[in-house]
Amino acid sequence: MKLPSLLYPDLNRTGSLGVLVVRLVTGLLLAAHGFSKLAAGPAGLAGGLAMKGFPAPTLLAWCATLAELLGGICLMLGLLTRPAGAVVAFNMVVAWASMHMADAAHFGTAKGGSFEYPFLLSSLGLALALTGGGRYSLDAVLFGRKTDSGGGGG
Repeated sequence: MKLPSLLYPDLNRTGSLGVLVVRLVTGLLLAAHGFSKLAAGPAGLAGGLAMKGFPAPTLLAWCATLAELLGGICLMLGLLTRPAGAVVAFNMVVAWASMHMADAAHFGTAKGGSFEYPFLLSSLGLALALTGGGRYSLDAVLFGRKTDSGGGGG
């Protein structure tokens, strides 16, 4: 007996829709935070990085800001999805490992939230780096790559 198609969907048809939703939401969140950092300038983030002992904190603040802003835009468009996902994942791993690790002990509580958000974004970035943009992406239009699962490509 087969499960209903709602519970056991054909990934050839629905996989890229799932990737599209993940791309749009993740990209929107990242681009919004990147734009916020850009509008405020690098001083705030650079100050936090300097307090943690990072070298060249202003340069790193600009890199993080642009990774979020441009990475988010690329993910929303499905343009260069794999490299954008990898950059986002790396940026967010650095964020939670360097700035939010103290709150990891409070995982699942209100105080753990400052760790959980960049941890989630790093995981989503990694997932998109692995799957690609899917059928509904500029990657698929420009480069014509799709996978059998419907979830990859680009």
